Amino acid sequence: MFGAGLQQWVISLSKLASSNQILLGSLNSAPGSAAVEDAVASSTSCCEALVKLMGSHNVVIPRETAYTSSVGSYFSLKNAETHPACIVVPESSNDVSIAVKSLTRGFELRKNQCQFAIRGGGHTPYKGAASIDGGVLIDLARLPASGISSDRKTIVVSPSQTWDQVTEQLDPYGLSTLGARVAGVGVGGAVLGCGTSFFSPRYGFICDVVEDFEVVLASGDIVHANEGENKDLWKALRGGANNFGVVTAITMQTFPQGKFWGGQTFHDISTRKEHFKAHADLASMPSYDPYVHYINNLVLSNATRSWFIGSSLQYTKSDPPVIEPAVFKPFLNIAQKPLFPGGPTNTLRVDNVTSVSREYAALATYPKRWLFATISFAPSEEMMEEFFQMADRAFQRYLDLDGFSVAMAYQPVPSVMAERRGASDSMGPIQTEGNLIYIHLAVSVDGKEGSSDDTIEQAVQDLIEGAERKAKEMGVYRSYLQATYAESWQNPLLRRSPSTLEQLIATSRKYDPKQVFQTQVPGGFKLPHGGALQEEL
Repeated sequence: MFGAGLQQWVISLSKLASSNQILLGSLNSAPGSAAVEDAVASSTSCCEALVKLMGSHNVVIPRETAYTSSVGSYFSLKNAETHPACIVVPESSNDVSIAVKSLTRGFELRKNQCQFAIRGGGHTPYKGAASIDGGVLIDLARLPASGISSDRKTIVVSPSQTWDQVTEQLDPYGLSTLGARVAGVGVGGAVLGCGTSFFSPRYGFICDVVEDFEVVLASGDIVHANEGENKDLWKALRGGANNFGVVTAITMQTFPQGKFWGGQTFHDISTRKEHFKAHADLASMPSYDPYVHYINNLVLSNATRSWFIGSSLQYTKSDPPVIEPAVFKPFLNIAQKPLFPGGPTNTLRVDNVTSVSREYAALATYPKRWLFATISFAPSEEMMEEFFQMADRAFQRYLDLDGFSVAMAYQPVPSVMAERRGASDSMGPIQTEGNLIYIHLAVSVDGKEGSSDDTIEQAVQDLIEGAERKAKEMGVYRSYLQATYAESWQNPLLRRSPSTLEQLIATSRKYDPKQVFQTQVPGGFKLPHGGALQEEL
């Protein structure tokens, strides 16, 4: 940690920098390998070396406003409670390169010091996913995004942007791309975790429309990964999480997309079996309508003291939009009920994707202490009811905790969605599992309820493990875990096929031979190695 003496040293060093007596990391004046070596060798800490190389504008320390702002802006308070020794805030890929070179060299010289974390949007809730105690945080918040190409066929985005910042650029042109469905979710995690979009039944997972990654490798080299250059790295990054480098820019395909019909419908919990039947029937359709997007949300909170249902229906065909398409008739026939007296029974309308995603975000309160988890199974109304009953038993005991809520989002993943991917990502052959339903479980409490973290996490783990056992008994178990919804103990990478894991490990060893992103970056889902690999295979 920094003391007053070191803080004064940083201020003095900053004054020297302004007099051009040291080099600041930028596109026009970047320290070479010798300068990095000198800075690391002559410094007493990793952060001191980084300030020498990059200046105090790009390296901030505790008690500075930029430090407090970064740490305090996470989606989940669990990450906001971490205390990095310093935070690097790069403004270019070259800045990231300097930081990574310095940290990897410091790790070698200082016997495993200089561990670091990488933060894009900071939405993954579990502690340490994109945060770190005592190490160095690389916060990508200041990285620029080039925006829409001149031919409007692609858009270059920064991993620290949020998806509504991306879509609001595209909406005026009648365009969109694949992105998270909730405004405020960061770009980086959703791409590297291969999340899902309103438009996924047409185009695949979010990562499947990435044309190019700009990546800083462990060596500090800045490379591009695409179909024609470093193709194995391009494929690995599409679903392989943070195991290969620091992604600094992402080029994504765009496609025509105007306003479409959809919104939320609200229901009493007593109608859930009607929802489950309609949902299972929809998810089992052999010819899934690619314009259909549907989520069945069941929510319990200490504000309502009882469960309610908020279903999300979107039919994404536009020009012209289709109002109340026949495919949604079974859902629209279910009795609706306002969440509170005098409130609306639904928000169905024709609107653009940015507005719809911001409506989603308004349903989630933060900052809170969040926990995510996930499970998947074959379409089965019986299993959907079984999971509800298990969850009800698990969570009723927490209703007296301040701010307690649990949301269970049942979502269909039709096989057509997986088939549209081709073989250009690292998800493996999940289409062999056929149509499935996965659940995004999101549990939250207010910040002062931190003492309940361990018991809630254990309750969630017991619930997921028990539900997977039940699914196996019923013959509907599916191994797939959606990475963007997984808790730290789930590691979806370990559910990939043996051949997929072998490819990911080979790519990791090729581009990161010293395994920096396996050992020096503790956050995120890691690849198995050695005995762990043999156990998984």
